[in-house]
Amino acid sequence: MRIPWLGLPARSGRLVLVGLIDSTGTGLFIAGAAVFYTQGAGLSIAQVGIGLTVAGLCGLLALTPLGMLADRIGPRPAAVLLHFWRAAGFVAFAFVHDFVTFLVVACVVGIPARAVDPVNQMFVDRHIGKEQRTRVMAAFRVVANVGFTLGALLATVIIAIGTRPAFVAIVLGDALTFVLAGILLTRVPLLADHTPARPTVRGWPTSLRQGRFLAVAALHAVFVLHIPLLSIGIPLWATQHTTAPALIVGPLIVLNTILVILFQVRCSRGTETRAGGIRALRLASVSLAGCAAVVAFAGETGTVLTVVLLAAGMVLLTFGELFQVAGGVSVSYDLAPRDRQGEYLAVFSLGTAAMYMVGPVLVTIGIVERGPVGWLALAAVFLAAGFFVRPAVEAAAAQIEQTHPRVEEPEHVG
Repeated sequence: MRIPWLGLPARSGRLVLVGLIDSTGTGLFIAGAAVFYTQGAGLSIAQVGIGLTVAGLCGLLALTPLGMLADRIGPRPAAVLLHFWRAAGFVAFAFVHDFVTFLVVACVVGIPARAVDPVNQMFVDRHIGKEQRTRVMAAFRVVANVGFTLGALLATVIIAIGTRPAFVAIVLGDALTFVLAGILLTRVPLLADHTPARPTVRGWPTSLRQGRFLAVAALHAVFVLHIPLLSIGIPLWATQHTTAPALIVGPLIVLNTILVILFQVRCSRGTETRAGGIRALRLASVSLAGCAAVVAFAGETGTVLTVVLLAAGMVLLTFGELFQVAGGVSVSYDLAPRDRQGEYLAVFSLGTAAMYMVGPVLVTIGIVERGPVGWLALAAVFLAAGFFVRPAVEAAAAQIEQTHPRVEEPEHVG
C-alpha cells in the first residue's frame, strides 16, 4: 500500500502525521507569537527582539553538539528528546511575565530549535532508506506547509478572543503538538542499521576540520537567501518601491504556499544521487536569479505590469526554493558519513541557521535599499553559486571519503 497523494509507502503514514501535527503547532505559534509576547506576556518590542536574538545564538551554538548527540544515542531518542524539550519550554512560556524570565525561557526553547531539522533528516534516512529519503523529506515539507496554514487559521480565531488565557493557549497548544508528535515518533518503524561498529563519537567535530565541506555548506547558504526574500525582500520591494497595491503581498505568499504543496515532491524526483542533487541546486540558481532580475524591473512599470512581474518573480522564487530544498537535502545526505551523519547534517545546516539571523539585514540593506542594481547583483550571485556548486561538492566528497570510507546503506523499502 502507498500514500497516493504523496507517493509514499504506507509505513510512512505515521511519520507524515507527525509532520502535520508538529507544523500545525508551529504555524499556530508563528502566527500568534507577536500578540503573545506583547499582550500576553507584557513585553516590549525591543525586549522581544533582544530575547529572540540571544535565543537564536544559543540555537546556533548548540546545533553541532546536538547533531553529535544524535549520532551517539540514535535518531529516535534524539528526535523524541527534542520534541519533549521544546514542549517543556513552551509550557514555561505560559508563566512569563517579565524580561528576565522571557530571556531564560527563550534560550531554553532556542537551544534545540535549529537541531530539529538535521535530526529529523537523520530520522527519515533511518526510517525509509537511501532510495526514498529525499522523496519523504519533500513530502514532509508539503505536509508542513499544510500544517502551517491550519495553525495560522487557528491562531486567527484565538487572537480574535483577545484575552490573556487565549494568548496563553497559543503556547500551550504548541506544546501539546510537540508532545503528541514525540509520542508518535516512538511508533514510527525504522530500518535495521547495518552500519559497521564505529568508535564512540567524541572530541572536536571532524566536520569542522573538513574545509571543503564547510565551503559547500557556505555556498548552500547563498541559495537559502530565498527565505528572507520571501518574508522580507519581495514584500518590502512591492509595498515601498513599486506601484503595486499593498494588498498584493498576501496573495503572493499564498501563491508560494500553494506551489510548494503542489510541486515540492515533483521537484525532488531524481535527487536520490549526488548528481541529481547538484542538478537541482543548479536549477535553483537559475530560477532564483530569474526571480531577482524580474523583480528588479517591477519597480519601473505601471501597476498592472508590476503586479504581473511580481507574480512571475514569486513563481520563480518558489521554484528556486523547491529545487534548493531538494538539492540541499540530497547533497547533505550524500556528503554526510553514515557513522557521523547527525554531526555532518547539523554542520551543513549551520549556513541555513545563520541565514535566518543575518538574512534580513542582507536583504534590506544590501538589496532592497540599493534598488534595481541590488536585485541584479543578487541575480549574479545566484548564478555564480550555481556555477561553483558541482566542483565544490565533488571536492568535498573526495576529501570526506579519505577519512570516512563509504558504508553500505539500506536502499529500498516497499
